[in-house]
Amino acid sequence: MAQKKTYPGGFKLTLERARKLAIQEFGTAKGLEADRSTYLEGYFRMEMGSIFISIHPDMGMSGCIELTVGMSTASNRCIGYFNRDTLEPDYDTMDKYERRKKREALETWVGDIGPDACHKLIDEVWNRGR
Repeated sequence: MAQKKTYPGGFKLTLERARKLAIQEFGTAKGLEADRSTYLEGYFRMEMGSIFISIHPDMGMSGCIELTVGMSTASNRCIGYFNRDTLEPDYDTMDKYERRKKREALETWVGDIGPDACHKLIDEVWNRGR
């Protein structure tokens, strides 16, 4: 029996679908092509001046399309998640990842200075507002 093909992120993202999302979000898909640096199927990229755009399946297995925008002169990126069928923003997935990121930052903070020091700082901020 033939083995079913698996795709990154759990679904096949086509160039046509990525192109529709690029046009929807940026008004153009000029230069959108397969991302040869990843060697993964369903990964696409394009450049607009110093802006780099990547469109690919979310590897977190949300079933969404991940759209990442970055600049060559900046260290941060903007990431959006879109429903793979409707291409509408998936705010639940965005919220889930944002909460996870904040929790990881909190865990790092507590791990770095310890719970007692964190409690002291929180109490100071809390009491300052009263």
